[in-house]
Amino acid sequence: MGEKALEDARVLSEAIIVWTGWGDTPTPERDEQRLISRYGPEATLDLLPRLRRIEEEFYASDASFTAADLKDMGDVAAAQFHVMHPEITPDAVEALAWCYTWDFK
Repeated sequence: MGEKALEDARVLSEAIIVWTGWGDTPTPERDEQRLISRYGPEATLDLLPRLRRIEEEFYASDASFTAADLKDMGDVAAAQFHVMHPEITPDAVEALAWCYTWDFK
């Protein structure tokens, strides 16, 4: 992976965490205002569709139908997603799993 791709993956991973509220809010809150505050309106216009696409790919997991419990659901969905997007950081994947398990609890 080239230097530009690594930087893009780092920014995208960070944006997932900011957007979802992971570590800052008690429940998932996809909030584009947090993105605007962090990256500015122009960058947010670029990031938001990418974040929604990434979230959609994470939510394509069948873990909500097959997992034994919430922890297993998050772990399975995260593992499936990681195969498709190994460039996304573990913290960002954990943020997506947090959203996923919250929405399917």
